[in-house]
Amino acid sequence: MVRWLGLIAALTVAGAGPALAQTPPADQPGQDPPVSTLDEVIVSGRTLEERAETFVDEVAQPVNRRGLARWARPACFGVVNFSGDAARAIADQLVARADELGLPAGELDCEPNVFIIGAVDGPAVARAWAARHPGLFQPRVSGTAGRPSDLRKFVSSDAAVRWWHISLPIDVDMFTGETQPAVRLPGRGPPIIDVYSRSQQASRVRDDLVKVVVLVDVEKLEAITTEQLCDYLLMIAYAQIDPEGDTADYDTILNLFEDPTVPGLTDWDRSYLTALYEADPTRRAGVGAQGDRLAAELRREEPPANPVGP
Repeated sequence: MVRWLGLIAALTVAGAGPALAQTPPADQPGQDPPVSTLDEVIVSGRTLEERAETFVDEVAQPVNRRGLARWARPACFGVVNFSGDAARAIADQLVARADELGLPAGELDCEPNVFIIGAVDGPAVARAWAARHPGLFQPRVSGTAGRPSDLRKFVSSDAAVRWWHISLPIDVDMFTGETQPAVRLPGRGPPIIDVYSRSQQASRVRDDLVKVVVLVDVEKLEAITTEQLCDYLLMIAYAQIDPEGDTADYDTILNLFEDPTVPGLTDWDRSYLTALYEADPTRRAGVGAQGDRLAAELRREEPPANPVGP
């Protein structure tokens, strides 16, 4: 994947003398003043739009041949297997943060569709889980989940947090607003619109998140606070995030486990989610389109160059 190298400025002053020419001493009236040489200044950078598109390219992981999915109905958090009151604290914080950002979130007693499970041996739990419930990770429906290679990475990962998204292409009737799956489901007849049929045009199809599974290895959380963890979980619960995305050059909560000083969601994170959820869901949200929207949101977040005030 493309990696933004950022804005690099190199400025070198040659010699050990001062940067500015000095007046010659009075007893040497004919001597030319010393001259300092300024080496070539090299500035290379990319526009905000280019940076935003590269960020999206790094973090977004839609299902193959599909657009970026999001929640059309409220996300409902089921948090289990944490000690003491930690599970309730995590669920409360997730709902509060989602409400703050205007993201769809259900009540605390709703039926879960985002499952956050604590474990003391993440790899072992992931292996057992994938072996016992293969249909949870790889439904027999096109366009809903990652590839088998993605599942193998999920199982073998040593990350503190790992996740798996299930989404579904949805046909939206442009006159009535009624919805139905845009792919063939087991036990059902063919859909009116099939996104994978070459003979049909699916111009009003959106991609809906329907389930997210998150496994948290509690032994690897170390000094991470509940607030930091919840912001990290919020990002991966509401967007299809690539666990292998290189975000080192960006200010994002996704760097939390490489940089525990990240306090929480950043402008990049909030703008990414806002751009994703304010877009027309039936206009396929590819990397380029999401990058443009992200750049627009970031510009809106920037303070004025010369703020007026006391």
